[in-house]
Amino acid sequence: MKKLFIAFLFLSINILNTYSQEKEFVLTGMIGGIQNETLFLYQETGENVILLDSVITKNGEFQFTGKTDHAFVAQLGLSKNRRAKIFISPSKMNLLVHKDEFKHNFLIKKLTGSEAQSRYEDFQDKLQKNNQQKLKIANDLELPEVNSDSIKKKMLLAEYKRLNKFKKEYFHNYASSPVVSYLIFQEYFGAKCSLDDVKIYLKTLNTANPNGIYVQNLNKRVETIEQIFTRNEFPDLSSTTLKGQEYNFADRKAQYYLFYIWRAWTPDKNEPNYLALDQLQTSCKENGIELVSLIRNSSYNLLPVPETKKWKQWRPTIDPSHKYIEIESIDNSVDLIKYLDRQFHAFLVNREGKIIYHQDIFDTDLLISELTKFVSKP
Repeated sequence: MKKLFIAFLFLSINILNTYSQEKEFVLTGMIGGIQNETLFLYQETGENVILLDSVITKNGEFQFTGKTDHAFVAQLGLSKNRRAKIFISPSKMNLLVHKDEFKHNFLIKKLTGSEAQSRYEDFQDKLQKNNQQKLKIANDLELPEVNSDSIKKKMLLAEYKRLNKFKKEYFHNYASSPVVSYLIFQEYFGAKCSLDDVKIYLKTLNTANPNGIYVQNLNKRVETIEQIFTRNEFPDLSSTTLKGQEYNFADRKAQYYLFYIWRAWTPDKNEPNYLALDQLQTSCKENGIELVSLIRNSSYNLLPVPETKKWKQWRPTIDPSHKYIEIESIDNSVDLIKYLDRQFHAFLVNREGKIIYHQDIFDTDLLISELTKFVSKP
C-alpha cells in the first residue's frame, strides 16, 4: 500500500509539473484597413499548420488567448489568402499592423511583449548588418589598390571568413531559444544548409532545448532521411486512398512497389505527372510492380472560380482509368511527405521494404528503363 501511495504521489507530481509548464498567452491588437472581419490564428509545428482559433474583429481590434509551454511561430490569416507570421510567446503581447502588410512574411517591429519575436528580430537585424559588411568587403576586394596590397587583402579575407561564421555562432549562443531551431529548420528546408549541418546543430539543440517542437521535428526529419537514403529502408506508410480504402505498406504482398511522389499545382502543371503515371501503370503491370501515386497537395493550392471572385482548392478526383493506388497528402497529412523535400521522387521498393532504386529527376523514359533493369518479369 505504501509503494502504491508513493507511485501515485510521484505520478501526481509529474502531472502537475507538466501542467504547470503550460503558461497563458494573450495576443491583443489592431489591424488597420479592416472593420468586422474574421481573423484566423494558426500554429506552425514544422510538420504542418494547425488552426488554433478564430475571432471576428471589431473595428480591426481582436484578442486571442491560449496556453502553451513554449514559443511558436503563428500565422495570422485574413480573407483572400492574406497571412502574416509572428512568434507567439507565453506572455501578454500586442500587435499593431495594417492589412496590406499581410504578405506571408514575418511582421517586423509590429509586435511587442514576445521574447521570441524580439530574438527573431535581433537575428534578422544582425544578419542584415553582417551581410552588408560582407558586401562591402567583396566590393573593396575588387579595387585595384586593395588587390595590389597583399597585407590589406589578407586582412579583408580574414574578416570575410569571420563574418561567414555569424549564423553558426548565433545558433550556438542562443540554442535554447525556439527561434534558433525554427531558423535551422528553415535553413535546411530552403537548401541553405546540409543534413550534416543539421546533425551538428542537433548535438547542441538536443541539450539546450530537447522538448522544443522544432527540435523534435528536426530529429524526426534526420531519422527519416537517414532511414531512406542511408539505410535504404522505405518507411512504414499507412493512409487512406482517394477511393476511401485503407492502405498500409506493412501489409505488402506484391513483389515490388513503385512509390511515385509528386507535388500538385494547377491542372495544366499536374498533367505531365498524370501522363507519366499512365505510362508507368502499363510498365508496372507488365513487371509485377504495384504503383502508388503519392500526391503532395496544400490548402494553399487555390484556383479561381470562373466568372466569380471566389477561389476553390484543387483536389485530385477519382478517375476510373487510373489502375494504380492514389494517396493525397494534404498539408503534409502523410508522415513520409512531412520529411521529404518538395522535389519529385520515385522509389522502387522490394517486398522486404528495401529501396533498390531511387530517382529524383522527372524523366519517365529513364524511370521505365531503370525499372526493367531491377525487376524480373514474373
